[in-house]
Amino acid sequence: MSTESSVKVAVISVTATPDKESNLEKAFLRAKEAVNSGANWICLPEMFAFHGPYAELWKNAEFEDGPLNQKLSEFAKRHNVVIFAGSVGERPEGSKDGKVYNTQYVFGKDGNLLAKYRKTHLFNLKDQSGKALYCESDGYLAGDKIVTLSVDGWAVGLATCYDLRFPEMFSALTRSKPLDCLMIPAAFTLQTGMYHWELLVRARAVEHLCYVVAANQVGTHSPGKQSYGHAVVVDPWGTVITDTGHIPGCSQAEISKSRIQTCRSQLPAIDNKRPEIYS
Repeated sequence: MSTESSVKVAVISVTATPDKESNLEKAFLRAKEAVNSGANWICLPEMFAFHGPYAELWKNAEFEDGPLNQKLSEFAKRHNVVIFAGSVGERPEGSKDGKVYNTQYVFGKDGNLLAKYRKTHLFNLKDQSGKALYCESDGYLAGDKIVTLSVDGWAVGLATCYDLRFPEMFSALTRSKPLDCLMIPAAFTLQTGMYHWELLVRARAVEHLCYVVAANQVGTHSPGKQSYGHAVVVDPWGTVITDTGHIPGCSQAEISKSRIQTCRSQLPAIDNKRPEIYS
């Protein structure tokens, strides 16, 4: 496997709705924009293919070998890019109806499926009266495995949206070895995003002295459901190096192994860990 000392990454922000066909058209147009800008890796946001009622999740979801993944695979191979395919609804094998997994697929430059991660933390939010505002467990199944992989010689960890709030997960991702980059697609809400999105993304970068590539949705998906936007790339020092802002778009940044090494030499927090007292 080739090893790249630097990689150009693109983060994409879209406003997905219940119209799957329109969503895919917008997502692939942004992905082509990323290709034209010279991106090597492309990160799509969470639920980029469908953001609508949970009652319609299953019919808009697909099995792993479905037509959407075939299209993503073909795109990656045709354009010689790695696609971190946000997340999509994955029908459980053998299922005919019901809940689906919220799954992030990763396709390599040869079009092969490199990894998949099923979102483990489901966002269930109630108002003061107990009424459900967001309740992902009504439509989604929770995954139970963390995922790391090597991409172009980079150690990469996968997470999705609400996972950002659970530092224990990221400690587990880095338990065996430090990571170079975290890929985090999201549809982080407007209500909490304005306070916590950048804070959490930057915190994960600083904690692990690695890059964080976080592609967030933006705008109004349906009545009462809005995403904050600001798809970002953050460097290991916690600096935001690119940001799509509060509108749909595609933004690029170069990430480099030398920057990781510089930050870790300036702050030896990884070497100073004491895992023997953490359990």
